[in-house]
Amino acid sequence: MSNFLLSDPDAVFIHIPKTGGSTIRVGLWERNYTGPVFGEIPADWKRHYKFAFVRHPLERLASAYRDFRDIRRFDGGFHKFLDIVLDENIPYGRAGGNVEISVRHHTIPQTHPYNCLEEADFVGRYENYEKDLNKVLEAVGKEAGDFPRIRHTKGESFQDLLESSDRDWCRIIDYYQSDFDYLGYERPVQTS
Repeated sequence: MSNFLLSDPDAVFIHIPKTGGSTIRVGLWERNYTGPVFGEIPADWKRHYKFAFVRHPLERLASAYRDFRDIRRFDGGFHKFLDIVLDENIPYGRAGGNVEISVRHHTIPQTHPYNCLEEADFVGRYENYEKDLNKVLEAVGKEAGDFPRIRHTKGESFQDLLESSDRDWCRIIDYYQSDFDYLGYERPVQTS
Protein backbone atom coordinates (compact mmCIF):
# COMPACT_ATOMS: atom_id res chain seq x y z
CA MET A 1 0.00 0.00 0.00
CA SER A 2 2.88 2.33 0.78
CA ASN A 3 5.73 1.79 -1.62
CA PHE A 4 9.27 2.82 -0.77
CA LEU A 5 12.48 3.03 -2.77
CA LEU A 6 15.06 1.73 -0.32
CA SER A 7 18.61 2.99 -0.83
CA ASP A 8 22.02 1.39 -0.38
CA PRO A 9 21.32 -1.13 -1.72
CA ASP A 10 18.41 -0.05 -3.88
CA ALA A 11 15.19 -2.05 -3.85
CA VAL A 12 11.49 -1.32 -3.93
CA PHE A 13 9.66 -2.33 -0.80
CA ILE A 14 5.93 -2.84 -1.24
CA HIS A 15 4.95 -2.26 2.37
CA ILE A 16 1.69 -3.90 3.28
CA PRO A 17 0.95 -2.78 6.85
CA LYS A 18 1.34 -5.25 9.74
CA THR A 19 3.68 -7.61 7.89
CA GLY A 20 6.99 -6.58 9.50
CA GLY A 21 7.63 -3.55 7.32
CA SER A 22 8.80 -1.11 9.97
CA THR A 23 11.59 -3.55 10.80
CA ILE A 24 12.71 -3.38 7.17
CA ARG A 25 12.39 0.38 6.59
CA VAL A 26 13.47 1.66 9.98
CA GLY A 27 15.63 -1.18 11.31
CA LEU A 28 17.49 -2.72 8.39
CA TRP A 29 17.55 0.23 5.97
CA GLU A 30 17.79 2.76 8.81
CA ARG A 31 15.21 5.12 7.25
CA ASN A 32 17.32 5.37 4.10
CA TYR A 33 14.49 5.50 1.57
CA THR A 34 12.30 7.64 -0.67
CA GLY A 35 8.55 7.54 -0.29
CA PRO A 36 5.96 6.57 0.53
CA VAL A 37 4.16 6.45 -2.78
CA PHE A 38 0.60 5.22 -2.41
CA GLY A 39 -1.20 2.86 -4.75
CA GLU A 40 1.43 2.66 -7.48
CA ILE A 41 5.09 2.04 -8.15
CA PRO A 42 6.68 4.92 -10.08
CA ALA A 43 7.95 3.95 -13.53
CA ASP A 44 11.58 4.82 -12.72
CA TRP A 45 11.49 2.47 -9.68
CA LYS A 46 10.38 -0.56 -11.67
CA ARG A 47 13.91 -1.52 -12.75
CA HIS A 48 14.78 -2.36 -9.13
CA TYR A 49 14.13 -5.60 -7.27
CA LYS A 50 10.65 -5.35 -5.78
CA PHE A 51 9.55 -7.30 -2.73
CA ALA A 52 6.71 -7.52 -0.24
CA PHE A 53 5.68 -9.52 2.79
CA VAL A 54 2.25 -10.97 3.47
CA ARG A 55 0.65 -12.49 6.53
CA HIS A 56 -2.32 -14.66 7.45
CA PRO A 57 -5.21 -12.22 6.90
CA LEU A 58 -6.84 -12.67 10.30
CA GLU A 59 -3.56 -12.60 12.25
CA ARG A 60 -2.80 -9.37 10.37
CA LEU A 61 -6.22 -7.98 11.33
CA ALA A 62 -5.64 -8.87 15.00
CA SER A 63 -2.20 -7.25 14.88
CA ALA A 64 -3.65 -4.09 13.34
CA TYR A 65 -6.27 -3.89 16.07
CA ARG A 66 -3.68 -4.36 18.82
CA ASP A 67 -1.51 -1.68 17.20
CA PHE A 68 -4.37 0.81 17.04
CA ARG A 69 -5.55 -0.01 20.56
CA ASP A 70 -2.17 -0.21 22.31
CA ILE A 71 -0.03 2.28 20.37
CA ARG A 72 -2.37 4.64 18.51
CA ARG A 73 -4.93 4.85 21.35
CA PHE A 74 -8.03 3.70 19.46
CA ASP A 75 -10.60 3.12 22.19
CA GLY A 76 -13.68 2.00 20.27
CA GLY A 77 -13.28 -1.72 20.93
CA PHE A 78 -12.80 -4.54 18.45
CA HIS A 79 -16.34 -4.58 17.05
CA LYS A 80 -16.20 -0.83 16.28
CA PHE A 81 -12.77 -1.39 14.71
CA LEU A 82 -14.22 -4.19 12.59
CA ASP A 83 -17.12 -1.96 11.49
CA ILE A 84 -14.55 0.57 10.21
CA VAL A 85 -12.51 -2.15 8.46
CA LEU A 86 -15.59 -3.38 6.61
CA ASP A 87 -17.08 0.03 5.76
CA GLU A 88 -16.54 0.39 2.01
CA ASN A 89 -17.61 4.05 2.24
CA ILE A 90 -14.42 4.92 4.13
CA PRO A 91 -11.43 5.48 1.83
CA TYR A 92 -8.18 3.56 2.41
CA GLY A 93 -5.51 5.90 1.06
CA ARG A 94 -3.39 8.51 2.77
CA ALA A 95 -4.95 9.10 6.17
CA GLY A 96 -3.88 12.65 7.01
CA GLY A 97 -4.68 12.10 10.69
CA ASN A 98 -8.11 10.54 10.10
CA VAL A 99 -8.34 7.44 12.32
CA GLU A 100 -10.98 5.70 10.20
CA ILE A 101 -8.99 6.12 6.98
CA SER A 102 -5.87 4.97 8.80
CA VAL A 103 -7.66 1.83 10.03
CA ARG A 104 -8.79 1.07 6.48
CA HIS A 105 -5.27 1.78 5.17
CA HIS A 106 -3.85 -0.81 7.55
CA THR A 107 -6.49 -3.48 6.93
CA ILE A 108 -7.59 -3.61 3.29
CA PRO A 109 -6.92 -7.02 1.77
CA GLN A 110 -3.29 -7.62 0.89
CA THR A 111 -4.37 -8.67 -2.62
CA HIS A 112 -6.25 -5.41 -3.25
CA PRO A 113 -4.80 -3.76 -6.41
CA TYR A 114 -3.95 -0.64 -4.40
CA ASN A 115 -1.26 -2.64 -2.62
CA CYS A 116 0.66 -3.38 -5.88
CA LEU A 117 1.45 -6.91 -4.66
CA GLU A 118 1.26 -8.25 -8.22
CA GLU A 119 4.35 -6.19 -9.09
CA ALA A 120 6.59 -7.90 -6.53
CA ASP A 121 9.50 -10.02 -7.73
CA PHE A 122 9.42 -11.82 -4.39
CA VAL A 123 6.67 -12.18 -1.79
CA GLY A 124 7.85 -13.33 1.61
CA ARG A 125 5.67 -14.60 4.42
CA TYR A 126 5.54 -13.12 7.88
CA GLU A 127 5.32 -16.66 9.20
CA ASN A 128 8.81 -17.33 7.69
CA TYR A 129 10.04 -13.80 8.33
CA GLU A 130 13.71 -14.33 9.09
CA LYS A 131 14.24 -16.95 6.38
CA ASP A 132 12.40 -14.94 3.72
CA LEU A 133 14.01 -11.66 4.74
CA ASN A 134 17.41 -13.29 4.34
CA LYS A 135 16.38 -14.21 0.76
CA VAL A 136 15.61 -10.55 0.10
CA LEU A 137 18.89 -9.37 1.62
CA GLU A 138 20.83 -11.89 -0.45
CA ALA A 139 18.99 -10.86 -3.64
CA VAL A 140 19.89 -7.19 -3.17
CA GLY A 141 23.38 -7.77 -1.79
CA LYS A 142 22.75 -6.41 1.69
CA GLU A 143 24.57 -7.86 4.66
CA ALA A 144 22.30 -9.87 6.93
CA GLY A 145 22.30 -8.88 10.56
CA ASP A 146 20.01 -8.68 13.53
CA PHE A 147 16.36 -8.08 12.81
CA PRO A 148 15.26 -5.40 15.27
CA ARG A 149 11.50 -5.90 15.70
CA ILE A 150 9.78 -2.53 15.47
CA ARG A 151 6.04 -1.97 16.17
CA HIS A 152 5.63 -5.65 17.01
CA THR A 153 2.45 -6.20 18.99
CA LYS A 154 1.50 -9.14 21.18
CA GLY A 155 -1.83 -10.11 22.60
CA GLU A 156 -5.12 -11.69 21.65
CA SER A 157 -5.43 -13.94 18.62
CA PHE A 158 -8.06 -13.31 15.99
CA GLN A 159 -10.07 -16.18 17.50
CA ASP A 160 -10.11 -14.41 20.86
CA LEU A 161 -11.13 -11.11 19.28
CA LEU A 162 -13.88 -12.53 17.08
CA GLU A 163 -15.24 -14.54 20.01
CA SER A 164 -18.43 -16.34 19.05
CA SER A 165 -20.06 -13.76 16.79
CA ASP A 166 -21.24 -15.62 13.69
CA ARG A 167 -22.07 -12.32 12.01
CA ASP A 168 -18.56 -10.86 12.43
CA TRP A 169 -16.87 -14.16 11.62
CA CYS A 170 -18.68 -14.53 8.28
CA ARG A 171 -18.23 -10.87 7.34
CA ILE A 172 -14.49 -10.87 7.95
CA ILE A 173 -13.87 -14.22 6.24
CA ASP A 174 -15.77 -12.93 3.19
CA TYR A 175 -13.86 -9.63 3.26
CA TYR A 176 -10.48 -11.39 3.13
CA GLN A 177 -11.54 -14.20 0.77
CA SER A 178 -9.18 -13.02 -2.01
CA ASP A 179 -6.25 -13.13 0.44
CA PHE A 180 -7.13 -16.69 1.40
CA ASP A 181 -7.51 -17.73 -2.24
CA TYR A 182 -4.58 -15.92 -3.85
CA LEU A 183 -2.03 -16.13 -1.01
CA GLY A 184 -2.83 -19.73 -0.11
CA TYR A 185 -3.61 -19.19 3.55
CA GLU A 186 -5.99 -21.71 5.02
CA ARG A 187 -9.40 -20.30 5.73
CA PRO A 188 -9.99 -20.87 9.46
CA VAL A 189 -13.01 -22.66 10.76
CA GLN A 190 -15.01 -21.00 13.52
CA THR A 191 -14.56 -23.00 16.71
CA SER A 192 -17.47 -21.63 18.74
